[in-house]
Amino acid sequence: MNEPPPADAKLIPGRWGYLLLPALGVLLLVFVLPMINLGTKSLHLSTGPGREAADYTLQNYLAFFSDSLYWELLGWTSALGALVTVCTLVSALPLSYFLARTQSRLRPILLLLVIAPMLVSVVIRNLGWLPILGDHGFVNWLVLRSGAATEPFRLINNLLGVIIGLVHALLPFMVLTLTAVIQRIAPELEEASVSLGARPLATFFRVVLPLALPGIVAGSLLVFSLSISAYTTPALMGGGRIVVMATYIQQQVSTLLDYAKGATVSMILLVWVSALSIIALRFGKVGREA
Repeated sequence: MNEPPPADAKLIPGRWGYLLLPALGVLLLVFVLPMINLGTKSLHLSTGPGREAADYTLQNYLAFFSDSLYWELLGWTSALGALVTVCTLVSALPLSYFLARTQSRLRPILLLLVIAPMLVSVVIRNLGWLPILGDHGFVNWLVLRSGAATEPFRLINNLLGVIIGLVHALLPFMVLTLTAVIQRIAPELEEASVSLGARPLATFFRVVLPLALPGIVAGSLLVFSLSISAYTTPALMGGGRIVVMATYIQQQVSTLLDYAKGATVSMILLVWVSALSIIALRFGKVGREA
């Protein structure tokens, strides 16, 4: 017979639960309360620089969804996020497949190289691209010395620079997600496909990709949500010329002191990113159960 659980077994989770109180307190202080304050400011009309009316209203949200300027800003930010997601997915698929199937002793080193950008400050990471992509950087020096062009290419302070910076920053998220999903696909399925006459490339597209679809969707939603909410990379790599929702919020709050409008756009962006993150988590759960 199985022995009955001790009388205080139900108290153990409660005891361990007290260890979470400091972390919950910090989360409440640095995240929840500022979000509540931000949501409150979005419900007031701006009466001047740094001032809001006392009455609560939804006028800021109505103005956002009725103004074509905001829809263009939302569409432009979404287009940038979609472009970054596609570039990240195309770059991550072959690398993730290799990491999932290789038996090389170098695999841990390769994984470390993949996650290395996540260990560096986003500011330092973006500044590191300047001597590489600048007008007098390594890439343009190589192009000019080879005679492929007579003038340096504009690889930074524009849309291309923002895309390069975001793909570099978000590639680890996509690679780790896809690698975990592909590892759960039985290699025997690929071997059976090859034994039936399918070429390796056809096997990849007809066997591996359909089975890895939940991970692809989860990774894409995660990268998309992170790219549309990014501020530092568009600000540094775009040179102030690329305006997305995050940089627009900074302009409203820091330059124009329109806290109400900045808070409204922030809350809309927060809800949008949160919804995408929840969907990504659900797809990731489906991928783990597959």
